[in-house]
Amino acid sequence: AILNILGKTPEHVISPGTYDQKHIARIGHLHDCIAYGPGILDLAHQPDEYIVIDDMVTAAKVMATSTLKLLGVNL
Repeated sequence: AILNILGKTPEHVISPGTYDQKHIARIGHLHDCIAYGPGILDLAHQPDEYIVIDDMVTAAKVMATSTLKLLGVNL
């Protein structure tokens, strides 16, 4: 979905923080999780954290497209 919407190959990084997947692993016993979203990783949870609205909209498109593909919808 990232390649289709952004026109570039996604980068894989290891986040220094934690996300809700810790709860998914603990409660749902699903240990293969990914986190994806807009913003600059170095600004996450900092006093001046922000995201650009266009980046948020693009991330929503990527997530929606990924979800539809996982559900078997042909796009």
